[in-house]
Amino acid sequence: MGAESKSYEPKLESRRAGKIESSNNSYSLTFNLSNSQTFPQFVNEFLNKKFDQALNTKYTQENMKTLVFSLILLTFSPLVVRAEVLVNSEDPQSSIFQHLNEIGVLSSTPNPESIMTRSEALAVALRLGGIKIPEFAGQTFFADTDPNAWYAPFVARAVELDLLDTDTPNFRPNEAVNKAEFLAMLFRTTNVKLAAYAKAKSIATDIPDDAWFAPIFAYAKRYQIAELPADGLYHPLELLTRRRAAIMTFRMEKLFYGTEATKIFVELEAEIKQFISLLKSGDPEKAEMHLQRIVELNDLLARVKNNEEAVAAKAISMALSHFSESLRAMKSGDNLSAIESLYLAAKQTERALAKSENIAPFARDFASVIDETLLTFHSAPAYMRLTQK
Repeated sequence: MGAESKSYEPKLESRRAGKIESSNNSYSLTFNLSNSQTFPQFVNEFLNKKFDQALNTKYTQENMKTLVFSLILLTFSPLVVRAEVLVNSEDPQSSIFQHLNEIGVLSSTPNPESIMTRSEALAVALRLGGIKIPEFAGQTFFADTDPNAWYAPFVARAVELDLLDTDTPNFRPNEAVNKAEFLAMLFRTTNVKLAAYAKAKSIATDIPDDAWFAPIFAYAKRYQIAELPADGLYHPLELLTRRRAAIMTFRMEKLFYGTEATKIFVELEAEIKQFISLLKSGDPEKAEMHLQRIVELNDLLARVKNNEEAVAAKAISMALSHFSESLRAMKSGDNLSAIESLYLAAKQTERALAKSENIAPFARDFASVIDETLLTFHSAPAYMRLTQK
């Protein structure tokens, strides 16, 4: 921004501190900023507003988890920002476990990191699919299936419905289930049609195009049922914890029982997740590839569900577009346009937060990306920092 900054007066306090109260605990928040640097007025107002929002939000046990940083330390000359907050340490997926337990799909567990067995995975998949388990007739179908075990009726029912292959002699009920196997069970019991994904290519770095599970992960990627990290690795043979199984089951429930609008919204969520993930990993070019589909899904959502959720989806889509414009302007050296686009992105993100609880988690996550970019903007290699690999 160079000489332009001389016309601005610094408005930020060098230190602000306060206490956040939640329904069951209190948390401290401090915000330190060097007052040696000048900024446009709206940047000062934006940063102070963020602090005020953090202090004035009425936190509950649930939304405390959405305070996205436990410690952020950004040090870019000449701007130094330090924000600290002690966040709730409760399990972030507790609401998912509670929901799945209430609907009888997955029982609660004291150890979400425990590995799920194949028999447990099959039971979860059958329950999610709403498949009734009749009284067990005694036929096990597999040599290693104990007729007196709790899982015997589930295995028998799955075989009767052609959900399990009986060409192999053993089911291995007590062995750990891997990610590919669990998704296969989940999709079979919820009648997912995978034929359309049979020829999918370049699904992920570790998903060969000719692998038996390639169509499964192609579908999972579209809706982010199994979230694809920015490194492009799905780890299909990874042994599955109950936590990961719960998250995938919860996402699949929304698709299986949802309306047309819900399915569009789930795909939109998936696209936004991938956009933010790629952006955070320093790959804005790949992130931008998702923008067109995001816009298309927004239009579809507006046609079938013209309400505040559609308005919020449109707002977050516009925020992503403004952010991409900012990166392009930053790359070309047009600093004024870059910071203006960042400000517009922030405004649209705030609008999305206010309109929809479903969009809110993505909006908060994206808001943290905008905040970091705004704060690092004055560093000369800002674009390179965002795009470095």
